[in-house]
Amino acid sequence: MGIDVKALKQNWGLYMQEVDDKPAVIRTNLALLELAPIEEYAQRIQFAVYYRTPTERGLPTEEENPMLWEVEDALYECMEMLDVIYAGVMKWNNRVNFFLYAKSAEGIEEALVKALDDKFPDYERQLWVDEDVAWECYLELLYPDKYSLQEIANSKVLRALISEGDDVSKERYVEHWAYFSSKESAEQFLDRVVAEGFKEEGRATPLFSEDPYPYKVRVARRDVPEDIHPVTWLLLDVAEELGGYYDGWACGKAEA
Repeated sequence: MGIDVKALKQNWGLYMQEVDDKPAVIRTNLALLELAPIEEYAQRIQFAVYYRTPTERGLPTEEENPMLWEVEDALYECMEMLDVIYAGVMKWNNRVNFFLYAKSAEGIEEALVKALDDKFPDYERQLWVDEDVAWECYLELLYPDKYSLQEIANSKVLRALISEGDDVSKERYVEHWAYFSSKESAEQFLDRVVAEGFKEEGRATPLFSEDPYPYKVRVARRDVPEDIHPVTWLLLDVAEELGGYYDGWACGKAEA
């Protein structure tokens, strides 16, 4: 029984990283990790649209970005009519790259080119087709590492704060949670992070003894939310080194 590409889960995350020593802005469907690789969709199609006014670092200018969003919308409408899986998009090296997986590349280039010709005939474009049975491009390039995954989670919290009118550039107490399999590892975590300026705010164990990570730790420190990424990466690393996991952060609204 074949897969219904129209019914695939959608959970898109946006993050930045360096690719070949150049900055890249990547947006990918995180939900595909549950299925990848999808062997019947083994043809990887990369469709590149080149910027008209790239910056020195190979990213689009603020002025051109709205037009590129329209380009993406036009291509997405086209993809909806095709038997393809839209895996991600990457702005990098003077172009925006759209990554699709298909059973066959036949007819896809013509459809994508026509979608641009109808609305954006002046944009230069290029297409590559490669066999990628293992979905290496999605798993090794598009899908974020643990730090970028945390960055995506942080950004969701930041957007929620901003939507409530919060000034995320103002310092305030930020609380963090981590979970561990043993009391000893939880205490070691506390020792490590207290040395980094955090304060212990509480400990707890869940009601269900079969929980593999029954020891919950809450710590806090004064930080600036918009600069939270390296803070969470530190806690993530320490928790994982001790066999536990970091479970995110929260904070109150900045004082007026």
